[in-house]
Amino acid sequence: MPEPSTQCLRHGRVQEFIGFLAVGRGLAARTLKEYERDLHLFWGYFEPHLATGLTLSGFDERTLREFFAWLKVERSYTPPALNRKLACLKAYFKFLEKEGYIELSPMRDMRTVKLGRHLPKVLSQQDMTRLLAPRPRRAAHRPEENAWQQARDHAVVELFYATGVRVSELVSIDVEHLDFENLMLKVRGKGNKERMVLMNETCAHALVQWLGVRPPAATRALFVSRLKKRMSVRSVENLVDRELRSAGIEKAASPHTLRHSFGTHMVEGGADLMAVKELLGHENLSTTQIYVNIAMQHIKDVYRKTHPRSQTD
Repeated sequence: MPEPSTQCLRHGRVQEFIGFLAVGRGLAARTLKEYERDLHLFWGYFEPHLATGLTLSGFDERTLREFFAWLKVERSYTPPALNRKLACLKAYFKFLEKEGYIELSPMRDMRTVKLGRHLPKVLSQQDMTRLLAPRPRRAAHRPEENAWQQARDHAVVELFYATGVRVSELVSIDVEHLDFENLMLKVRGKGNKERMVLMNETCAHALVQWLGVRPPAATRALFVSRLKKRMSVRSVENLVDRELRSAGIEKAASPHTLRHSFGTHMVEGGADLMAVKELLGHENLSTTQIYVNIAMQHIKDVYRKTHPRSQTD
């Protein structure tokens, strides 16, 4: 599909909308790019219709459903991908309505696509014990870096599991955000919102060990790379992958898997769902509810595997 023209995007007030998201809602650059890509796809599809007289006020629910049907059938988009684009267009048309470019949003009655019974993957508590256990490490390319990289990598994994933070939140933490006296730290989450999260003593000890060997750096970032700069999301993802392989865990996992593992294990341990919601920085309790579903699935799996009347030859 061809890229929409500059004139087409001006017609759609796309840059005005992106500017509103950046300033009015404080969204991260990466999120803004995703919104921009979604709108480029949207206007790329509808640009040929502009020649036949389609205007902003001419969009209706039937027209939008045509676009989503094309995404599903012709582009094979999954339900989560469709819902992301639906959320983007809901926000976009609501903005156009608020600014007076259209009278009513054609997206107002459109509902999200059902996701079925898919549950995110988590590591078991036994896997997490293996991942966090002390073990021999590979020698670093530069011997002088070996000790501080080992301390950093261990502290990163401890922090993920102790707090359930997102990888984007972890890389944005500065040294001064730590409060060892109260076992808390400040993170900046989605929408640039700050929240305080709790950590346990094991995590605090790992962070103290790391800070004791953290190399001098110009940045105040808690975690720094070999180049003494703030670690990127990609470098942390690679770090977690190395730690998993070093622990002999062959399951596909990522920093977000550790976040899901934190939420699930908290619920399995009897944590109040509202408390888990606040710790994870979820906007809605329905998002946190998924960890109840995962925990219940684990219970069912254990029952089927261990109850003598549930097993078949």
